[in-house]
Amino acid sequence: MLLLLIAVPFTFEYGTSGYFASYVIYSLFLASVGIIIGVSLMWLNDPRREQTTARQEPGKPARMLSGDQQSVVGILSERNGSMWQAELVRETGFTDSKASRLLSRMESEGHIRRIRDGMGKRVELVEDGR
Repeated sequence: MLLLLIAVPFTFEYGTSGYFASYVIYSLFLASVGIIIGVSLMWLNDPRREQTTARQEPGKPARMLSGDQQSVVGILSERNGSMWQAELVRETGFTDSKASRLLSRMESEGHIRRIRDGMGKRVELVEDGR
């Protein structure tokens, strides 16, 4: 396709007046394709577009919990909604990094809160998370 776009203007004869017109039409076509591609890329990379899709509206229900998140909520519910993060990691069997990522995501979504208490952290269910 690109080869055809490059070769089209060279198919006309040099002595005709259509030769110049073909270059003008060809240039306008390439410019319009470039503008369309540029606008499309700007729209795809617009940071406001990402924020509107990722942000949770206050009136809408929270998204469903994953299986790992449900197991964390279940364990916290059995323990009256609060326990040490180290105990939670032992009970779930997750690695430290997986538990940290999971709890950070749950905290940002508003399901739990982590409170630093000395050298450890307490994990508590948020009232709406129960």
